[in-house]
Amino acid sequence: MESPVRARDYIDRAQAQTGLGDFGAGGWQEGLDRLVAALSAQPLHAEGIARVEARLVATLAARLKIEDWIARNPTYGDGAIDGPVVIIGLPRTATTALLNLLANDASWRFVRSWEAGAPVPPPDIATEASDPRAAAERAFIASDTTFRGQHIHQASGPVDDAALLRLSFRNQELGWPAWDYTRWWRDCDMAGTYAYHARALKLLQHDRPPNRWLIKAPWHNFHLDALVATYPNARFIMTHRDPVKTIPSVASLLETSYATVMPKEAIDPIALGREIMEHLQISLSRASDFRRRFGEDRFIDIRHETFNADPMGEVSRIYDWLGRSMDATAEAALAGWATENRKGVRGEHRYTAEHFGLSDPELADVFADYRERFVSAP
Repeated sequence: MESPVRARDYIDRAQAQTGLGDFGAGGWQEGLDRLVAALSAQPLHAEGIARVEARLVATLAARLKIEDWIARNPTYGDGAIDGPVVIIGLPRTATTALLNLLANDASWRFVRSWEAGAPVPPPDIATEASDPRAAAERAFIASDTTFRGQHIHQASGPVDDAALLRLSFRNQELGWPAWDYTRWWRDCDMAGTYAYHARALKLLQHDRPPNRWLIKAPWHNFHLDALVATYPNARFIMTHRDPVKTIPSVASLLETSYATVMPKEAIDPIALGREIMEHLQISLSRASDFRRRFGEDRFIDIRHETFNADPMGEVSRIYDWLGRSMDATAEAALAGWATENRKGVRGEHRYTAEHFGLSDPELADVFADYRERFVSAP
């Protein structure tokens, strides 16, 4: 990529594409500038540049369309956001599997893959079955084999909050080689970002109830204070898996992602391993500190091994904790999904710690306190 001045180019392109000019409240520009600067320092190949530019322009266009739609719809914001219930934890700890499992209960509202990046017009329950965005997402998933065996992805299934946080250009963006940006993001002010997150959720639920939100992103760990400032009634499901297994798995996933935007020979797996180990150590430290201050009663813990062995048992425990019941239709849908998507059905994800310059003993030592509490305990 070229110099950070390109950020202005993306803004101009989004405005020309949409014919709109109002991005709403400020504060998002710094993140865009920093992200473009970080990526400009990397040896992205031509396809990678095209991918990055397409996403940046699409994100800017989505924000323009959100502001335009809200300005033209005075009833926007009438509905309150219920909750949300937030799934957090390290990546590769079954956050995605748990989200997809729970999403089979129709009483939840979640961000669906096809509406995440293109939320305008807001989905309408009366017409969404034929929404062209859903068809386009199904076609994309069918053609893109990059992460098969590594990640669950369905067009009408739930996705994490990346697209909503990205609307403010304050999303961790681990899938791109932009560590200068990610380090800045770890300590940036996220108050406006979560306010805009809520703005987007209200738009998505406007014509598509229910309003009982179930959201998920491992990177919420870094900014939980900002999240609860916007969502004071949030409750948290935190998933756990031994970091000795998790850290190399995350590094492997990111290596695959990097290879979609830069030459494989330009990827330094040793540097990647070090960066992700430090990053996720900070993630757990922040979450642990928040739990002490916010209150353990707002959290329920789900261990990876227990979830894989008895997913419906863990679901029952979650519903008991929430004080909710599940009807027979929902229970059958969840049980069916759990059977069809049991561990290993998508193939095996192979990786080693050594490839990333890490070792099991080192990881066990770095994450000793976390492992003692959440991995070793019965």
